[in-house]
Amino acid sequence: MGESAKRTVSNVVVTLVGLLVAFLIIFPIIWLLFSSFKPSNELFAYPLHLFPQNPTAESYFGVVEDGIFVYFKNSLFLAVMGTIITVITSAMCGYALAIYRKELSYTNKVFAVFLLGTLIPGEILTIAQFTVVSEMGLYNNIWGCILPVVTTTTGIFMYRQHYMSIPLELAESARIDGANEALIFGKIMLPLGSAVTITLTIFSFMWRWNDYILPLMLLSDQKNFTIQIAVKSYIGTMGVDWNSILSASVLSIVPVIIIFIFLQKYITGGIAATGVKG
Repeated sequence: MGESAKRTVSNVVVTLVGLLVAFLIIFPIIWLLFSSFKPSNELFAYPLHLFPQNPTAESYFGVVEDGIFVYFKNSLFLAVMGTIITVITSAMCGYALAIYRKELSYTNKVFAVFLLGTLIPGEILTIAQFTVVSEMGLYNNIWGCILPVVTTTTGIFMYRQHYMSIPLELAESARIDGANEALIFGKIMLPLGSAVTITLTIFSFMWRWNDYILPLMLLSDQKNFTIQIAVKSYIGTMGVDWNSILSASVLSIVPVIIIFIFLQKYITGGIAATGVKG
C-alpha cells in the first residue's frame, strides 16, 4: 500500500472515530430533547423509543407557569456579573504576574501560591466560602454566590501565559511615551489578549451558569433560586416530576449552546495563545 493510500485510510479511520465520539456525546442531548415532549406514560414505556408517540408541550407550559424565567434571570445575573468580574480580575492579575516578572522577583512565588490553591479539595473550599459569605451577611443573596468565585487560577494562568509571549519592550516603550499603567493595560495589553478574553468568557459563563453546590447552600428563598436549583426543586418527597425536570433542563442548556455556537471559533485561538511562553 502506497503512502498516499495509507494516509487516506488513516484519515477515514480518524474521521469515523471522531464521528462516533461526537454521536456518543450528542445522543444524550437528543434523547433529552425528544423525551421532554413525551407524556408521562411514555417516559418509561417498554420498549424505549426515541421519538414521542403523542408529543406534547404541556410540561414546558408548566415550568413557565412555575416561574422558570425568574430563575433564568437570577442565573443570568449570576453568570454575567461573575464572568465580567472574573475576566477583569484574571486579566489584571495575569498582566501583573507576566509584565513585572523581571522587576519583581517574587511573581513566580505568588503564581505558585495560586497553583497550590487548586490542590485544595472543592468540598473544603465550599465550606470555607459558605462561612465567609455568611459572616459578610450575604446569605440568601445572589452576590454571595458571585463574590467567592470571581477569581480563578485557570483564568490567571491563561492571561499570564499569553502576556509572557509579548515582549516586555512593548510596555516599556509605552511608559517612555508617557503612558501610565492603567493606559498600558486597558489600551494596549487587554486588546492583545482578546482571544484569551473570549475563551475565558465562554468558560466562565458556563461555570457560573451550571454552578450548583454554592447556590444550593446559600440560597434559601425560592425567588432567589438559580435555574439549576429550580430543576432540583422538582424532586420532592412525594416523587419526581420527570416531565418538568426534562423541560427545565432543555431550557437551561439553551443559553450555553447559543454562546458556544457563536463564540466557539475563538476557543482554539485562545487556548493556543496561552500555550506560548516568553
